[in-house]
Amino acid sequence: MGAKYQVYKDVAGKFRFRLRAENNKIVAVSQAYEQHASCLNGVKSVQANCDADIEDMTMEGKQLPNPKYQVFYDKTCGYRFHLNAKNGETIAASEGYKTREGCMNGIKAVQTSCNAEIEDMTVKQAETADESMETPVVATEMPMEAEGIKLELSDLPNMVQKGDIIYFRGKLLENDKGIGKAKITIREHDRSYLMDEVLIKGYTEEDGSFDLGWKARKVDLWDDTAEIYAQYDRDQKPKHIRSEIQSVIVK
Repeated sequence: MGAKYQVYKDVAGKFRFRLRAENNKIVAVSQAYEQHASCLNGVKSVQANCDADIEDMTMEGKQLPNPKYQVFYDKTCGYRFHLNAKNGETIAASEGYKTREGCMNGIKAVQTSCNAEIEDMTVKQAETADESMETPVVATEMPMEAEGIKLELSDLPNMVQKGDIIYFRGKLLENDKGIGKAKITIREHDRSYLMDEVLIKGYTEEDGSFDLGWKARKVDLWDDTAEIYAQYDRDQKPKHIRSEIQSVIVK
């Protein structure tokens, strides 16, 4: 299978694209776009700038003009790169790599995919809206409940400062009775990556309540907004019970 750009709709109904390399691994993803046409223009911008020079910010050296790839080290996930257009806008970003060499190989995958085909998955998503999608992010589009079971997440603050402690409080209920000793994860879905990030894990009390503290930090490359929900995983269908998504700005 050859490399290809895949255009899709995320959980918030916004358009994004990702570059899937020949080995089927996803090497770069985009920011969120309001319009389908803007997303396609983002793909074309990556294709037009795919042969840009590389500025390695993990080593001493001169600063290069845009367009350029910038390699940097992210304490949360390792070596990463993003591709800047001529106007300085970041048009694509990578996931984390354990080694600098792996990150460089990711850039090479983008550079060798300048003419990759574009697969518009938004058509497929529209046709199979009620079916399970390939992308894990899509699965978080709506709160997911099972008959009689509901996961509630109390209202979060609209804005917090980096380093503040946020408490995620809520309740897991079955027919209005609490479910105790159940594992709850608090997740953020608006990352550059395709898998939602688990911010913190914990367990419910006997009455089904939970109270989990998290030190606020920036979780999205593109903006200051964290889109957060709670999730309860179980062995039967539906396997994931989720709360509604709430947005918190981290300054």
